[in-house]
Amino acid sequence: MDYYFIPLIFLESFYAPAIVMQLGEYKVQMPLDWSIVVCDEDYTSLEVMPLTSLNDRGFHTIVFNPLHHMVPVPYEVNIVNVYAEVKWYFPKLRNGSFLVVPLDDSPTPQCALFVKEKNKITDKLTLADLFS
Repeated sequence: MDYYFIPLIFLESFYAPAIVMQLGEYKVQMPLDWSIVVCDEDYTSLEVMPLTSLNDRGFHTIVFNPLHHMVPVPYEVNIVNVYAEVKWYFPKLRNGSFLVVPLDDSPTPQCALFVKEKNKITDKLTLADLFS
C-alpha cells in the first residue's frame, strides 16, 4: 500500500453546525465547515469543495475502500438536513490531510474523503494524487 496512516492520538471536541448528506445509499453527518472531494461521473476532475457550497447541485464524490479495492465509485451527494449545534469529537489532523470516513460498520466499508483545512491541497486533483 502507498498510504501513510497517521496515528490518531489527539481528539478535539467542539460545538459546530452539522450537515447530513446522502451519499448513494449511505447517510453521513459532518461538521458544516469541512470539505469533501467531489468529482464528475467520469473522474475527469476531482476537487475539494466546502460542504457549504454543495446546495444540491448534482455533485458526486468518490467512494471506495482503500485497503481492499482501489476502484472508486461515484456517488451523488444530496443534502438531507442541517443542524445548528452539534457536539463533535474529531481527530486532530495536519493541514492538508484527508480524513477517510467509513460509511458503514462492515468489515470492508465503503469510505468517503473529507478534509478540514484545504490550504495545502491543490485546487484540481487526479486519482493518481489520491492513490500515491
